[in-house]
Amino acid sequence: MRTLSIALLALAITGCETTSGTGRKTAAERAAEIERYRAQKAAEEQARKQAIAEGRDPDQAVAEATPATPATPATPATPATPAAPATPATPAAAAPAAPALPVGPRTGLFGLRASLLGSTLSTGESAGSTSTVGLRYFFNEMVAADVDAGFAFVSVGKTSVSGLALGLGLNIYGGSQGKALRPFFAVAGSLSQVGAADTSTTLVSLSAGGGLEYWVAPQLSVSTTLLLGLATVPNADTLAIGTFRPSLGVTLYTE
Repeated sequence: MRTLSIALLALAITGCETTSGTGRKTAAERAAEIERYRAQKAAEEQARKQAIAEGRDPDQAVAEATPATPATPATPATPATPAAPATPATPAAAAPAAPALPVGPRTGLFGLRASLLGSTLSTGESAGSTSTVGLRYFFNEMVAADVDAGFAFVSVGKTSVSGLALGLGLNIYGGSQGKALRPFFAVAGSLSQVGAADTSTTLVSLSAGGGLEYWVAPQLSVSTTLLLGLATVPNADTLAIGTFRPSLGVTLYTE
């Protein structure tokens, strides 16, 4: 009765809670706890008395009579947050390959040319040779202009004269675009100043014909030309018709 009285006094001091679900114990719950506590103490006292009567250790008997407190279940571990997948590295942009240069004539193509092993107008006993250097420019894929300057040598019988020559020409190309071998039609005019000792002669000529040009590479070509020409010496009222033997031309192009 003393134990019950102490429990009821504790209940009166702490007050009675009539609302459940707020985390506080109600009066009925507190009373049930007191009743369980009283029953446990009575069982412990009974076990102690019986152990003494049987000659056993009273403390061990009390421990055996006390129910084991259930273990509080372990709180499940919070699953680890999965790591965010690594953002794949952005692949480096490949540098675009430089387009290959086409072969053959093309608009704006500019070249430095040289012509070797050719001949000037040849008629009967007269013969001559010329070597020139010059420029070539393409207005479009079919039409190019030449400007040449060089050294001229002419012989008539046993007389030989030499001098300088200046020429202008126009070439019209045929064939398919992009082909390395291209035929062309050519017209040209030249002015030569030749002489020996204290005398000099001016030679004017016009010629037309054709040739072939082969692009070894996009910026290098070789060519040969065969022309039929008309030449005159204004001071001597001389007019001659003859051919210009093929020459070997080499042209180095730049854009």
